Amino acid sequence: MKKNILSAILMSTVILSAVAPISGVNADTNSDIAKQDATISSAQSAQAQAQKQVDNIQSKIGSIQAKQADLKNKMEKLKVEGKKLNAQVSTLRQNINERNSSLQAQARSAQVNSSTTGYLDAVVNSKSLSDAIQKVTAMATVTSANKNMLDQQQKDIQAVQAKLAENQKNDGIMVAAENDLTKQTKDLAGQEAQLKVAQLNYQLTITTAQDKKQELEAQKVAAEKAATEQANKTKAAAAAVAKANAAPIIQMPKTAVSSSVSTASAEDKTVSSSSTPNVNPATPSKEVSSTDTDINKNSTPTPSPSINISSGYTISSTHYGTNPGTYVAPTCTFYVKSVMGSRVGDYWGNGEDWAASASADGFTVDNNPVAGSTIAVFGPNVRGGSYGHVAVVENVNKAAGTMVIGEAIDLGNGYFNTTSTVKISDANYGFIHV
Repeated sequence: MKKNILSAILMSTVILSAVAPISGVNADTNSDIAKQDATISSAQSAQAQAQKQVDNIQSKIGSIQAKQADLKNKMEKLKVEGKKLNAQVSTLRQNINERNSSLQAQARSAQVNSSTTGYLDAVVNSKSLSDAIQKVTAMATVTSANKNMLDQQQKDIQAVQAKLAENQKNDGIMVAAENDLTKQTKDLAGQEAQLKVAQLNYQLTITTAQDKKQELEAQKVAAEKAATEQANKTKAAAAAVAKANAAPIIQMPKTAVSSSVSTASAEDKTVSSSSTPNVNPATPSKEVSSTDTDINKNSTPTPSPSINISSGYTISSTHYGTNPGTYVAPTCTFYVKSVMGSRVGDYWGNGEDWAASASADGFTVDNNPVAGSTIAVFGPNVRGGSYGHVAVVENVNKAAGTMVIGEAIDLGNGYFNTTSTVKISDANYGFIHV
């Protein structure tokens, strides 16, 4: 019954330890991948928004450029009109100058010959009344012409001033409009440049996140593969343990022994034999006597592959060699074989394989360390390297949850023999009772 309970506990531990690495790897890696996806989505959204702003700015720049082209056409027309106005101003100025010369000549003539006397002489010296009337009319016409000339002179001067003012006003409007459009173009070009820089940064963020995502996905695949391989190994070990524990424990036959054999109580199940060196000498319930070597030769005992001692542990009766050369020196397996000798198997494989191999050979494998009579088995990368680890349990402090182990271990500078204090729970593949 105890054997089945221990098997169930060990099987549950093995299965959970096989599933946990995969789920743990998926949870962490999927979380990191989700973060990269969120980064990519955010950057893509920001990049699209920036692109909309760039498109809007480019549309505004296009509108301004169209206005600048229209303004340029207007300025060209104004230049042509300005040239015409300048030509008209030049003509007006010439007319003004000519009128000034004529008026100045008339004024000098009037000063030399009194106007009033000239008019009287013209009337008095007329040959007839009609001649006098014609002379008076002519003089009136000249006077009126001079007055008209002065009026036109004034109008031309005002026209020149108006046209010059109009030219100046148009020039000022065009220059101001051109300066404003140029400033707008520069501002929009600056905004466009900043947005393009932002777009490049967003693209860089997206590319970096995508690369990181691919890296994480590759790590996830590798981790899941490694976890699956480890789970398969763990399940295989569990299956071996289950298979070994499924077989019934064969008790030692009750055969007659010579009178020289010491009598013990039925509860202690004392076993005496000179040919069982692998039985744990540290087990207090097993008594061995040097006089217990004479088995009744008249009886033929049934062969038994295992011995069940009073502590409840099953220890194989198979005789192993004492030579540690069945393992590679100076590894942990070589060390344990050197210490335990024939109490452990000769070809149990790497450290991670010992629990399954010992269980298959009939040894009890559970989670209960006993000083001097158990081998601690560690899974890959728990202690030692990726092939698992084994060590001799030398002392146990269950209250503290620790134990002292003797081991050969490589911490990066080669193997060396040492004793270490570790957690009992670190021996996640259990303890082999030898």
